[in-house]
Amino acid sequence: MFTNDVVGSKHEFTLSKARLAFLRIGAGCIDVVVLTSLQIWISSIFGTLDPLGDHYQSDGNGLSVFMPGVPTISSIWLYVIAFLYFFVQEALCGITVGKFVLRLHVISARGERLTLVAALLRNLVRFIDCLPMFYIVGLISGFFSPTFQRLGDRLAHTVVVPVNLTPTLAYPLSTVLKRGVILCIGMLIFMGFCLNYMYYSRPSLVLTGWANVNNSYRYQAAAIPPCGKVEQRFGDYVLNHPIQMTSISAPQWHDGLVSYTIHYDTTIPCQGQVTMHWNGFFSSGWSVSQVLIQTK
Repeated sequence: MFTNDVVGSKHEFTLSKARLAFLRIGAGCIDVVVLTSLQIWISSIFGTLDPLGDHYQSDGNGLSVFMPGVPTISSIWLYVIAFLYFFVQEALCGITVGKFVLRLHVISARGERLTLVAALLRNLVRFIDCLPMFYIVGLISGFFSPTFQRLGDRLAHTVVVPVNLTPTLAYPLSTVLKRGVILCIGMLIFMGFCLNYMYYSRPSLVLTGWANVNNSYRYQAAAIPPCGKVEQRFGDYVLNHPIQMTSISAPQWHDGLVSYTIHYDTTIPCQGQVTMHWNGFFSSGWSVSQVLIQTK
């Protein structure tokens, strides 16, 4: 057992370092699951399929996830999502989803509530703590700290402690609910934007992903037409033929279908029509259902 003298005379508490480490790691695991799910969902809306790319569906939190067949976005946006996930929650209430579940909160090392500047600093340094993976830097820092402070905590002068040990520093339930409602409204607005984008703007990304997957196949010499041959049994891809699109027409919408006329060059100019079918918000969204090609 140890007495935390870091928080000063206002709030001294006694707590097993091993128990605190266990709680923080547990809260971190919960947050990683929630954040990873959020990043994968956002990637599925704003990302493109690229089997030959090196992007991940989730990153920026010590866990990098790559799943073939799932759209990806730039790693920069994954880091932005990770930063906002932690910073917004801690700036509002000093907690995250994981900390709330395990009844932890972030406070100042001086025994005061977390400030906006401290929340900003500890979450900017989080990306150093998660290096090289799985928060190795943060864990090493915590093991050498009597209050299990990761590097971000040390620089921001913060500690993570159970709520019941410093109850006067916890935000009143009414405040948490009010700020939670504001956060939920913001999330609902963002979700509405995402769903609108998913229906009206995502088809062009699906088209790009279709071309990327088509171009990832190995090509073999075969007697095929100059503009390629579509094989429906292989997912409407133009086998043995790369698609380097030179122009795309405006989409044509009709009863849950959207069609694009594409132009691509090989030895001769070629034209094709790619039609997509809407599968619903809770399914795969848009998917290519028919491809027709012809020589111009």
